[in-house]
Amino acid sequence: MLLTIVDTPGFGDAVDNSNCWQPLIDYIDSKSEDYLNAESRVNRRQMPNSRVQCCLYFIAPSGHELKPLDIEFMKRLHEKVNIIPLIAKADTLIPEECQQFKKQIMKEIQEHKIKIYDFPEIDDEEENKLAKKVKDCLPLAVVS
Repeated sequence: MLLTIVDTPGFGDAVDNSNCWQPLIDYIDSKSEDYLNAESRVNRRQMPNSRVQCCLYFIAPSGHELKPLDIEFMKRLHEKVNIIPLIAKADTLIPEECQQFKKQIMKEIQEHKIKIYDFPEIDDEEENKLAKKVKDCLPLAVVS
């Protein structure tokens, strides 16, 4: 699979963030539509799969709760693409704060009925153990 990473620097930094997610949703929709159109042709041509498969959603390390913008964006996006929540700059939190923040984020995700990526079960027992371990750590805390 060809991996393309699209960064969205400055997302949510505007004074008025109403509908700031629309360009991202339009981009996701257009990539899906392009692929569907290519697949629907009578004479299919080889086209790379450029659909957006996953959104690594970076959450600011506030240590308190999700911002309303985070909740609204994930609610609008979760039906279109797999979301994997990540706590950015996790090194700014002490381990206890990080664990509490993870619990708070997952609580809010469940309260707002936001679907996040559910690691699938497969036949390999070792792979399932690893997938369960990763799933239990969500949101992942990253330092980059």
